[in-house]
Amino acid sequence: MKLAELIGTLRENLKTLRIVMIVYLAVLVVFDVFLSREDAHYIIDKIYAYWAIFGTIGCFVLIKFSKGIAHMFLSKNEDYYE
Repeated sequence: MKLAELIGTLRENLKTLRIVMIVYLAVLVVFDVFLSREDAHYIIDKIYAYWAIFGTIGCFVLIKFSKGIAHMFLSKNEDYYE
């Protein structure tokens, strides 16, 4: 029952949760500036915040693609059940 309460609390405070997550991601990007880039194996490893940007764009594309596929296969016409 505690998991249901936690999910309910998170849904009620969605705006606060979103702000906390954005601040968390921003802090991770700021820490990325202080990492050593001398021993990078690939050229893209030398670009600051590359993996944060790549992950954000990848998540956005994956969500949009999944929603499109789900809409295509699961949605029915309005008069389907009549």
